This record gives sequence, structure tokens and C-alpha cells, in this order.
Amino acid sequence: MVRALPSAHTKRGDMRRTIFLSIGSALFAAACGSGAPPSQECSQLAGGSAVAAVRASAGTPALALDGNLATSWNCTSACWIDLDLGTVRQLDAVAIAWAGLPATRYQVSASEDGVSYAPSSAGVGASCQRQPLSATQGRFVRLAIDADAAQPGVAVAELRVDASDVPTAPPTPPPSGGPVTQPPPGRVADAFGVTMLYPSVSGGESWSMPADPRSDSRFNPQNPITPNADGSWKMKNAQVRMEVYTSTGYDGSKIRTYARDTLAAQGYMLAPNDWRNVEITGFVRVNSASVPTDDVTWYARGGRHSAPIPCEGSAYKGGLHIDGRVRFEKESWHVSYKNASYLQATSSLIGRWVGFKTVIRNVTVGGKTAVKMESWLNDNADRVTWAKVYEMTDDGTYGGDASACGASAPAMPITWGGPIAAFRWDNAEDVDFRWLSVREIQ
Repeated sequence: MVRALPSAHTKRGDMRRTIFLSIGSALFAAACGSGAPPSQECSQLAGGSAVAAVRASAGTPALALDGNLATSWNCTSACWIDLDLGTVRQLDAVAIAWAGLPATRYQVSASEDGVSYAPSSAGVGASCQRQPLSATQGRFVRLAIDADAAQPGVAVAELRVDASDVPTAPPTPPPSGGPVTQPPPGRVADAFGVTMLYPSVSGGESWSMPADPRSDSRFNPQNPITPNADGSWKMKNAQVRMEVYTSTGYDGSKIRTYARDTLAAQGYMLAPNDWRNVEITGFVRVNSASVPTDDVTWYARGGRHSAPIPCEGSAYKGGLHIDGRVRFEKESWHVSYKNASYLQATSSLIGRWVGFKTVIRNVTVGGKTAVKMESWLNDNADRVTWAKVYEMTDDGTYGGDASACGASAPAMPITWGGPIAAFRWDNAEDVDFRWLSVREIQ
């Protein structure tokens, strides 16, 4: 149960809203022990709650919010747990009830955007502890425990935050350059809190990057990836093709034909649930790039792109270049490109987080099936403020040459689905990424 209850404070006679987990003071008094002075321990934070979401590096973080001291969020190595308060708040204190042995030390940090965290306080474990957070504002509150401090294992029975309302800052305006359109009103967010521009197909294919994508059979990064302390992941390679499969999986030997007219008629390459009308989302931070004019690209509408099977490598590719330019590319087969013109959408990507979406969906133009492509940018990486920075439609007059793959019309649009959606970049040797997703959209 979550709710927000006003709590009276005598300082300046004002009324402030206290935000924390909906558990009674008796629970925390029990965790602290009967001899714990209530004025110094968790019982100071009795009342109601308003926590919008919780996430963690591993485990089941909701168990730290359920008001039950018999359950807990557990970890045995370096770990963290985040509380999302929904909006930016004035953060006053964090209360922790440890289950069993506490961590030998921990750190509490705060963030307004869920990306960049600033340390607010540090402490050493006690069975029940209230940690003040002086002059701190944030929406996300993180409790982090180092690997050696977590050994042989620690558990948090309950975690809560004491916070009060503050005015929220206006959102950062969309980037300049190129056509800019805001998403429609009525925001709907995915599991990461990222705005979804188009509604998902009911029962359609979807994929979201799990906490540890290395164990996901539908995600193939093709090169080693390593976790970062902030929950993101690092890829250090000059040629990256991170593939996402539908629930059917990928087996190229089961693709019965690459004939373009047949694919267009049946609507798919491998299976009826191939990725076709999709919204592909990813956040990246380019730390270094040997070719700063190269790009990060999200693409779909084909399978694997390789020289031995050129006709499997069809795609529409939405590209965000490291120098801030955007464009689309049509790959009729591997390798045969038709490139659209560039637009300048933002500044250099080096050293900062940005969100990028590629939308590919079939539309009807002149009574025939065409393909509409859109690129959207979340320039401040707040997950909310998206601007459309590129838009084009391929109605068969855009170009390309699919005749090598049996097309009756060489410039025909790529209207069929494919078993692979991908996150791609070249010549960016150190890139952090997070919040990847692919969804079939209406």
C-alpha cells in the first residue's frame, strides 16, 4: 500500500509532506531492539508513504518495501538499491532496517535523473539506523554496498526515505536543429521510466534489457560487456552489433526464402512474429571514439548482415552520429545502401548520456504499403523529454536496389519483418549503454 500523509512540523509552523515507506513505527522499533532510543532511531519516521518505484542491481528489491521485517532484499557482493520518489524532493533522511548482520559500511547517494548520482552520506551498519541527508535534493535515492562490506551476505528488511515537497524545475527544452516535434500528451512509460511514443501491440513482441543481459538468450552482444557501478553496461570494441531476437529466437537455416516479392507478400523473413513495426530505444554515453563522425545506429527489418548471406541483410537504419548529426539509411541487401541527407540534431555525444529512438512502421500511401521512419532524441537523458529530429517515408520512390535479391521493383520498400533488431556502432571504442528495449507498436 502506498499513500502520502501530511505530517505537522513546528519549525516555522509549516505543513510538510513526509515521504517514506508505509510501515508502522512498531516494526522498526522491534528491529532496533527495545532499548533503542526512539528519538534517535527509525521510529522517528512513522507514517505513510509515496514511493513510485524501486529497482536494484540484483535480487528482489520490492521485499525492502513490503512492511514485513521477515522478508528482505539480499546481496552477497557489490550491490545497490534505488528508491524512485516520482519527482524531485528535498531529502531529509534514510532509515534502514537490516535483517541479520548489517553491512560493515554503506553509502547513500541521490540523483535527480537516475543517471548521475552524488554521494550524500556514508555510514557503518547498525541493526536499525536513521541516516540524515543534509541539504540534498533528488528523485532517486540509492543505498550502495561495496563487495567486501557485503560479505558473506547482507539483507535489508526495510528501507525508507524522509522527504518533503520542493518545486520541480521545468524540463530542459528540446535540442535545436532539424525538425522538432514533441510527443503527444498523455505520457506512458516503460519499465525503466522511459516514455513510450507509440502504444504497444496487445500480445505483440517486446524485449527490455534485464538487470544482467549476459544471461538473456534473446540478447546477443557478440562481444564482452561489463557492468558499471551506476547500473549501466560497458562495451569496449571498435565494431559492435548487439542483436535482439524475438521470442522465436534466431536460426538462419530456417529462413526459407530471401526473394523480396515473397517476403513482402507474407510480411516476414523467419516467422510471423518477426520485428516489423517497432520502436527501438537505447541510451548511450560515448566515452571515446577514434572516428567522431561515425554513428550509433538502431535498425530492424532483416536478419544477420554478413557477406555469405547478403540478401538476409535488409534493414532501415536510424543513425545518430557522434558529432550530433542524424539520418536514415536503407540497406536493400548487405551491402547496398541508399543514404538520406543529414540534419544537425544536437551537439557532440562524447562524455554525456543521450537517449535515442528509431521508429519503423508500415503506413499506406496512395493505396500502397509504404514505410515511415522516425528518429527521436532525449538530449538530456531524463527519459521524458523526447523530440522528433528526423522523419521520412519510403513509398518506393526513395531509392535502393533490391534486384539482386529477386525484387520485381528494385526500389521497393522493405515492408516485411525480420528476426533481428540491433544496436550498432563502429569506431567508438568505449561506450556505456542502458535501458535498451524493442517493442512492436500499433
